[in-house]
Amino acid sequence: MAGFTDVLGSLLESQLSGKAGDKLKRTLGSKDAGGLEQMLGQLMGGSGGSGSSAGGGLAGALGQMLGGGSSSSTSGGGLMGMLGQLMGGGSKAGSSGGLNLGGLEALAGQLLGGGKASSRDLGGGLMALLGSLAMGALSKGGQQPQRLPVGLRAPETPEEEEELESAAQVILMAMINAAKADGRIDPEEAEKIVGQLDNMGADQEVRDFVFKEMAGPLDIKPMVEAARHNPELAAQVYAASLLAVEVDTAAENRYLQELRRELNISPEVAEHIERQIRA
Repeated sequence: MAGFTDVLGSLLESQLSGKAGDKLKRTLGSKDAGGLEQMLGQLMGGSGGSGSSAGGGLAGALGQMLGGGSSSSTSGGGLMGMLGQLMGGGSKAGSSGGLNLGGLEALAGQLLGGGKASSRDLGGGLMALLGSLAMGALSKGGQQPQRLPVGLRAPETPEEEEELESAAQVILMAMINAAKADGRIDPEEAEKIVGQLDNMGADQEVRDFVFKEMAGPLDIKPMVEAARHNPELAAQVYAASLLAVEVDTAAENRYLQELRRELNISPEVAEHIERQIRA
């Protein structure tokens, strides 16, 4: 049965041909994107390969994204040490030592015309991209991340899969609520999403949740509660909200201001996320 990651990917797929897709392309190619362009260059066949953990390669790109400079810093402590362990750990299909490279590659491939990805792969790719944005924004905003954001690491256990699904549910909630910020959800878009849920065989819990979110009033409390002690998830929620809207109305601006305040996102972190997505 399709879960929240699948539905998130389906929602994204319905928007890739429009402005959301343009935003994602700009984010991936932006000079301010914290190393994402270099990281995806490795994924899409550049030098170094996705399994490299020494020299340049993906570990070097992640190090630059975090402001850590040389990839040799991955052997140290803290988050860079954690990344070093992931890059040097055992790998499996769709990952490199635990990092969710398969999802990022699927998302990049679909965006850049390199193939067709499944809804689950697209959802996983979006979660990985949001995780990368959150990690870079927190680091550049002076808040050293304490853990890898959910989605950036490929789940390897049922518990990690459940954690990813829970985070995807929060991100889905963020995108739907952002779309309601100016008081409405486009009826055609809502009908398309409902049809996709039926076609993909979404389970009843997921369908009920999406219907309730789309029909209900604007409510940021569940998102704030979920991210209360998780600054990485809070940054992902804010980034996802920016992806979902054009921010061209006063209502949308007020909504994002309130969301930043309630999620306790610093101006520095918010500015970095905004610069990457609105570039």
